[in-house]
Amino acid sequence: MTPTPVFRQDDTNEALRFVAAHHFATIAVNGENGPMTALVPLVIGEGGQTLLGHVARANPFWKAAQDNESPAVAVFKGPDAYISPSSYPSKKADGRVVPTWNYMAVQIRGKIEIEARADAMMPYIEALTDKMESHRKHPWKVSDAPKEYIAKLSRAVVGFSLAIDEITYVRKLSQNKSDADKQGVMTALETSEQYESRLIAQEMRIG
Repeated sequence: MTPTPVFRQDDTNEALRFVAAHHFATIAVNGENGPMTALVPLVIGEGGQTLLGHVARANPFWKAAQDNESPAVAVFKGPDAYISPSSYPSKKADGRVVPTWNYMAVQIRGKIEIEARADAMMPYIEALTDKMESHRKHPWKVSDAPKEYIAKLSRAVVGFSLAIDEITYVRKLSQNKSDADKQGVMTALETSEQYESRLIAQEMRIG
């Protein structure tokens, strides 16, 4: 992900807050026969230096990651929206406008480490569960389930951690447009039937 500088955000803490709000990521490594991807929920580990996750043991992703020496890439995507040239008032002036897309995303690159021992899965499983249940009045915990059941499931998954070596945070929200064109985009998005388009309009008003 190589964003135009005007769209790039350099605040690491803001990027991590975005990650904490958009857990479901696409993660990729170089496999023997080309890129290998997985769709997984990831959480930030203690200290904010790693991402923790797990995949099914049957998923070939983890073996590709285990054999790979190059960095892995995880992408966390927020709302996105198509931007029509018709949203720009400047279209009437000279017609020099084209379609584009507004979006928010964070990309994290780093070395991935695989943990395949079934008896070492609890930190990876509990990290996600504790995070996702934390807002509930009566949070569910892994210990609420029978030990033998959790032990069986632990043998069916593989954990991994991704060291956070490089973060790229992009908020492409029409910052390169005039105030009039930005207002036109926000107005169009706010009246859209698509929920994500309305979310993008909200983010544009925040700045």
